[in-house]
Amino acid sequence: MESGCLPLRSRLKYWLGGAFDRAPWPQVTDNTFFLWEPCSHSHAEVVPGYAHYLLELGYDVSVLLTPQRLDEGLFERFTHPRLTLNRIPQAAIVRHFARHGLGPARGVLISTARKIGFDRSYASEYGLFAPRAPGQKLLLVEHDVKTPIEAGFIDRNVISLRPIEYRGVHSRGVNPHWFGETTLRGQTALRGQTALQGGRVNFIVVGTLRARSRNTQALFAAVAALHGAGLRDFHIVFVGEGNLRDVPTELRGYFTVAGRVSFSELYAQMERADFVLSLLDPHNPAHDFYATTGTSGHFQLVYGFAKPALVARKFADAHRLTPQTSLVYEHNDGLADAMRVALTMSAEEYGSMQTALAELAAQIRRESLDTLRAMIAAD
Repeated sequence: MESGCLPLRSRLKYWLGGAFDRAPWPQVTDNTFFLWEPCSHSHAEVVPGYAHYLLELGYDVSVLLTPQRLDEGLFERFTHPRLTLNRIPQAAIVRHFARHGLGPARGVLISTARKIGFDRSYASEYGLFAPRAPGQKLLLVEHDVKTPIEAGFIDRNVISLRPIEYRGVHSRGVNPHWFGETTLRGQTALRGQTALQGGRVNFIVVGTLRARSRNTQALFAAVAALHGAGLRDFHIVFVGEGNLRDVPTELRGYFTVAGRVSFSELYAQMERADFVLSLLDPHNPAHDFYATTGTSGHFQLVYGFAKPALVARKFADAHRLTPQTSLVYEHNDGLADAMRVALTMSAEEYGSMQTALAELAAQIRRESLDTLRAMIAAD
């Protein structure tokens, strides 16, 4: 490996920090495609979806990621005879690739670009796997195309989580939202009745209970409006860090903060939910990222579990959600009305919305698979 392909801080981390790792390396053939998530704390939710695409394309998929994510049930609903889940520390992964490259493997898909070293270029990734044999592929998943496009280093090996057009540049979108076998236990299948008919409607928020990442004040105002109107048979679960300190006392009974949970529990919570609250603020510049150069992982859950979202149009448009697949509102003061519709929706209306959402997810999967197939086949 070229000495300059990793900055000093990364060389110290991967060489000194894991100098005594002795994890065995998996068997590799010319049909193996490595799927490597180098981030130890985030982005693991995209890995099952990318593994599923590679399996559909006929490859033997060898997954490399922080072993604790496997312990949390990331793949508990997903097995396949050509899928290998390795338990190798990140330092050992980097050292192996630095010394041996890809071997005979067909390629590697790194599901978080600019993580192992330099953050303003792909020099670390290209340097780590240089030289590659003819035909071997190196694909990089970019979670925010802003810097690569503005700095001019985005290239044809880069994947984004959705197709994005920014400053005249179009990214190649491959959206991973397969988590394994799921059950459509929404308002239709689970109860077949609306809140006004005696059933409780369950909302879920995936993300921290903080104003900078979620529009909590709009949510509290909406809950207060519903409470005042006598629409009270609903509950909201926050999956993520936070507390109820800022929630008005009289409204706290509507909320549960589950905290950071395992993937096993996340999947279970998604199946129990009827609707996903996006809580993205169309008037907050800090949230523009989700409609311009990136996305949020909760949209993968919306697609994967076919749970309609309550979402501002600015973000719905960016993620192909329509009034047929979700409850879309224009401005923050529309959230209360969207929740009211959710609470009074008939079983038939909900079933139609969920079916349309599942069809959208299937269409996105077909398009994503075609894009990935073409990228691997390209010279």
